[in-house]
Amino acid sequence: MAWVILDINMHKIIILKLKYIVPIVFLLVAFPFFFLGGPSDYSSSLFRSVWDCGHLVFFIALVIVLSKKFELRNWCVGLAISAAVFVGGGLIELIQSHVGRDGSWNDLLRDLTGTWLGLFWAQRANKWIWLGRVLTVALLIPNLSSVFYEARYQLNAIQQFPLLAGYESNIELYGHGGKIELSSQFHTQGDYALKVALTTKQYSGIVFRRMINDWSAYKTLSFDIYNPDPPLFNMTVRVNDVQHKQSGWATSDRFNRTFSLNQGWNHLSFSLDDIRNGPAKRQMDMSQIMWAEIFVEKLPVARTIYLDNLRLE
Repeated sequence: MAWVILDINMHKIIILKLKYIVPIVFLLVAFPFFFLGGPSDYSSSLFRSVWDCGHLVFFIALVIVLSKKFELRNWCVGLAISAAVFVGGGLIELIQSHVGRDGSWNDLLRDLTGTWLGLFWAQRANKWIWLGRVLTVALLIPNLSSVFYEARYQLNAIQQFPLLAGYESNIELYGHGGKIELSSQFHTQGDYALKVALTTKQYSGIVFRRMINDWSAYKTLSFDIYNPDPPLFNMTVRVNDVQHKQSGWATSDRFNRTFSLNQGWNHLSFSLDDIRNGPAKRQMDMSQIMWAEIFVEKLPVARTIYLDNLRLE
């Protein structure tokens, strides 16, 4: 009987040690990634969202380790840890902005959210602890929602490729700015097209940043635009690859082509060879397309167009 009790106690000790050893190892391994590695310019938005959640996991692990030395139920300890994370996380973001990374206040909020998740979920619950748990879970929702919607968007993009945008689902609106909505009034494939309200601002249109990047196996970029009202006006299609950033976003280092929109349906096609040769001093890398945009410059009056069937052929 004594041996059984000893064996049980040994297992408890091992589990207790692992509870702290694993987070310590994780912290040591993960810390350099605040400054090294991470998403590149052509990484998917899903990868970026998952990577951002690493802030949450890191600071949850940090609190678990600190709980070995400090009494988390003491509110002064919780305030001190939160203040230290705010200062330390802020310094990390400032350093990142000087070593080729993007510093972000959203990352600092993730740091604090992970800290509070650890503080409130790593101790025995009472009504105040449960209130803290509810509040921290509420702060967690935007991060989990981002991962969920980015995953849905990417799955949809993979399933319909080489159709880049067919606008048969609201998920295709995710991440787009401007005044846009799905419309069944005019379309060339499926049941819907994208209704785009063009404004009188300097530039107005729609940007595609969540595409499949590799266009190298195709020959043309095509899309359909319905212009319901006269007179005709000009729009521009822009495409650039990852390397374009190195030029300082120079117009001469990308593909820009202006076209006229007549009233009614306009069926546009652009050779990917022309797009490849768009930069003045090099060839575009068609396996790392980063950005496509269809826009208008400084309209005298607001207009509406319907975009559909953006595809590679």
